[in-house]
Amino acid sequence: MCLIIHKPAGAEIPADLLAAAAVHNGEGWGLMGFDDGGRVLIEKRALVNVDELVDVERAYRSAEYVLHLRRQTRGGSGIDNVHPFKIVDGVWLMHNGTLKLETRVAGKSDTWHFVTDVLRPLAQRHPGLLSDYAFIQVLEHGLKAENKLALLDQRLRRIVLVNRAHGAEVDGLWLSNTRWLDRHRYPLAQPLQPQERQYGAHELRFV
Repeated sequence: MCLIIHKPAGAEIPADLLAAAAVHNGEGWGLMGFDDGGRVLIEKRALVNVDELVDVERAYRSAEYVLHLRRQTRGGSGIDNVHPFKIVDGVWLMHNGTLKLETRVAGKSDTWHFVTDVLRPLAQRHPGLLSDYAFIQVLEHGLKAENKLALLDQRLRRIVLVNRAHGAEVDGLWLSNTRWLDRHRYPLAQPLQPQERQYGAHELRFV
């Protein structure tokens, strides 16, 4: 499923929230956004290291960006399936959820196929389509509520959250879901979905 966090410029992602997200989403992280000078930020890592994430959050505190932490469901591990995905020059995408698409290339995720087989051909044939408000509405109508997208348009210096209304506003941030935010490390008073929890070995009982 994964987790997307949108951080407005100047907002803070608490270290405890990053740690809680990393518990259930450890198969890589990516970041896309704009620094305070308007320059594009794109970073990807194959593994999640909380200390590194905390350092990145502090370094980019003044920036607006979207952070994606991957929970491997479809597709293999490794940097090739870590978000964001480049659609065309200047346009990038992150996705949370599951898409019912034919996965014709072994090891590639449903998001990779969505970008490669659907969005990229559309963007190449119709420049500017992915930033058109009417097309964003079509995407929202066509995707289930569980699917959230973040689209970055470098030319317009804009980040669009598709299905934003089905996410959660938490402490000045937007979260694509609350399920994969460990409730032991970062409990929410009114989570959008019940939060999962990682159990210690001493709490497990086998029968």
